[in-house]
Formats: sequence, C-alpha cells, structure tokens
Amino acid sequence: MTSPEDSALAAATVRVAKTFDGMTAQADESGCGRCFDEGQVELLRTPGVPLPADLVRRVAQKDPFHWDNQPAIIRRVLPQLVVLLAEGEPESDLMARGLAAAGWSHWPHEQAGAVTGFLDAWWTQTLRTTSPPIPACAVFESCVTASSSVVPWLARWEPETGSVARRHLAVSLGWWREELVSDNSPFTWWWGAETAEQAAWHEVKQWLAGQARAT
Repeated sequence: MTSPEDSALAAATVRVAKTFDGMTAQADESGCGRCFDEGQVELLRTPGVPLPADLVRRVAQKDPFHWDNQPAIIRRVLPQLVVLLAEGEPESDLMARGLAAAGWSHWPHEQAGAVTGFLDAWWTQTLRTTSPPIPACAVFESCVTASSSVVPWLARWEPETGSVARRHLAVSLGWWREELVSDNSPFTWWWGAETAEQAAWHEVKQWLAGQARAT
C-alpha cells in the first residue's frame, strides 16, 4: 500500500522531470577531458536522451569546476538525479554538493520550487519511514548541503514527534556522537564559507540539545 509520503515524493520527482525536461548542457560545453570523454559530454548536450546512472552520479559528485557551465549540467541531470537520491544513494551528500554549487535557489521560480519540493518530500518521507534506504541523518546532511541551510530541515523535523521520527533522532545522535562533542561539523561537502558551516552546525547542536531536554 502506498503511503501519502510515498505519493508526495513520487509527485515531487515527476514535477522535477517535467520542469527540467529537454534541458541540456550548453552547446559548446567541453567539460573536463580527463574525467569525461567526448561521448559522455555529447550525451549531456543532447536533450531527452536517458543518461547512464553512473554518469549522473559522477556529474553531480565531481568538483563543480569540471564544467564550463555547471548549473546547466545540473539541470540536465536533475530528473535522473532526484530518482537516484530517493532510491538511496550512499554518497547523497556529495551529490547534493553539485546542487548547491549550481545555485538552484536563484533559478527561475518554477525551477527552484521543483527542487525545494523534492527535497522537502524526500526529507518528510524519510522521517516517517521506519527503514529508509539511507539513514535519516544522511538525508538531513544531504538536504543541508543542497541548500546551505539547516533552517527548513529542522523546521520539518520539529513537529515529527511519532515513534518513527524519535527513533531516527536517537540514531542521529549516535551518528553525530563525535561531532557533538567537538567543533567539527558533519557537513563534509558544505558549499560556502566555513564560518557559515560552523554556525549551521551550532544551530543543529542547540536544537538537538533542546530535543534531548524535552524527552
């Protein structure tokens, strides 16, 4: 039986596919010749052609400076990228770095809204799923990395007080055990200033402390 969360994530994935359908890398994109061959770059320049999953992963994971126009590259792979994330990519936070570097929050309203809708649906489904494909803390780190912010994801976590969400919270506290007693954040692929990263992690630590006091 399909849950409302499953349906919401499926709808968000479809929205991304429709929004970015037909988008391609720029016509003169050359890419990094050491990491991507001409055939792979040509695929990225061709609209409507399904891409190999490994190419989608590598495009998102590689340093953004591999491309002449990285935002266009990310738009090209997004319909397949969100599917891979939803299915449980183990290096989802590294793939999310590609989104952050593309500056998606400054894209046209419909495009930015589609990305926001996916991230929100992905995080919500994870919080309400007993055994998600990857741990909730990993999805949280990925959403934070993609948006360079902890605010919307903590706000979504706050009202989730059921047993499943509380279990995810307990697991996350264990996952972040070392970081919670140090000044090191778990946001390995944070895209932005280190001071902003540290401030974001400090906010998470304060929120987690408040949750612990409430239990």
